[in-house]
Amino acid sequence: MIQRLQKPAGSGSRTARRRTPRPPIPPLVDGETMPALPPPETAVGDDATILGFPAEDVDEADGPAEDADTGDEDGLLVLRDPDRVAAAFLICAGVAANVSLFLPWTPDDSTYGLALVQQAMGALGDGIGELVDGSLWPPPVLVLAGGLFVVLGILLLVPARSHRLLGVLALGIALAAGAAAVVLLSDLGWQVDQTSIGLWCAVAVPVLGLLGALKAMLTLPHVTIGRRV
Repeated sequence: MIQRLQKPAGSGSRTARRRTPRPPIPPLVDGETMPALPPPETAVGDDATILGFPAEDVDEADGPAEDADTGDEDGLLVLRDPDRVAAAFLICAGVAANVSLFLPWTPDDSTYGLALVQQAMGALGDGIGELVDGSLWPPPVLVLAGGLFVVLGILLLVPARSHRLLGVLALGIALAAGAAAVVLLSDLGWQVDQTSIGLWCAVAVPVLGLLGALKAMLTLPHVTIGRRV
């Protein structure tokens, strides 16, 4: 009699092994499988980096943004100032020319400056040659120079960076007036007793005009350090 083999206890039912789930297969791209890559982690916060190095603050490295926008910087500034000293010299020259019109130029006769100017204007009607040959041109030149000095003196009171141009113009007028004064004194033989107070007022016109012209020409501009906008 064939004896049935007795099955060992607990061998009737076997426990099934648990299988771990397989990872999903990524979709095919051009016939090849692309592994799924995790998304890159972006650093958010104060410790931002660039290629592994700490990022620098652009505002602190480049300086404050206000200076870059406004463009203010320190530099030399040329101030505008009036030349009161030169203006005083030229205005005084004009006053001396006007005063000479009402004073005698020679002691022998009562020849006033205004009469000499009128005589020269009458000779100008006959021609410039008559005016030059008769030595009648110095009085009107001195009086005209005095009037021009007054105009230039007023312009010197206007604030400007430099008054050299006005000084050059005043120098030219002073040289012409000086030539007229030399002609007058040479006609009198350079004798002081042949002159009067009116002539000395006329001689003061080129002297004062020359001082004012040199002051305006030689005065340097007033330079200071300030902020330019």
